Amino acid sequence: MKKQFAIIGLGYFGQTIALELTRLENDVLVIDVQEKIIDAIADQVTHAIVADGSDERILRELNMQQYDAVVIAIGENIEASLLSILHLKALGVKEVWVKALNNQHHKLLIKLGATRIIHPEHEMGVRVAQLLNYPMVSNYFNLGPNYFVIEMLVQAEQADILMSELLQKTHSSAKLLAVKREDAIIDHTEQPYRLKQHDQLVLMGSLPELRKLSNTV
Repeated sequence: MKKQFAIIGLGYFGQTIALELTRLENDVLVIDVQEKIIDAIADQVTHAIVADGSDERILRELNMQQYDAVVIAIGENIEASLLSILHLKALGVKEVWVKALNNQHHKLLIKLGATRIIHPEHEMGVRVAQLLNYPMVSNYFNLGPNYFVIEMLVQAEQADILMSELLQKTHSSAKLLAVKREDAIIDHTEQPYRLKQHDQLVLMGSLPELRKLSNTV
């Protein structure tokens, strides 16, 4: 069953969310005050409306409470962002994600009941720093405090070694979930796996345990 999402504010951040949600086969409504921006994206989403997303009357007419989630991605206007979430919560929208522009904005969004507060530049900066620090890690997902799922590239010097031998050698308790080889996903959780150059290992574990492997792969 398709989900319904609404995006208020179509800077690069908002447009990226809208297009990706559409690619994932969801119904997507986008709202922005600039007609030129709406015209450029209108044929790529379900609904596109030129309107002020901080106007209570407009939000009510659009029946925003029917959406599974609303993302407020307004670029630089903190007042408009705050008015949007204030009206959305009053209308009964349960899931409201908001782009925060600074720490003060963040604090106000907490008080207004934002479901999730996003700092795109900060979050991407942290991600880039992690990838720079661990160049053998091509991707990662934070599961919680100090616990991750990562994708790690096998180098030439590790080829033909059994995964069990590598874990024993490094004294790591990380768990191999799967192996990505070109376009295929190979499940090696139930059988011995011999490392092959250019394979992507999908590993789960605590940061200290994964670091033991990152020094060898």
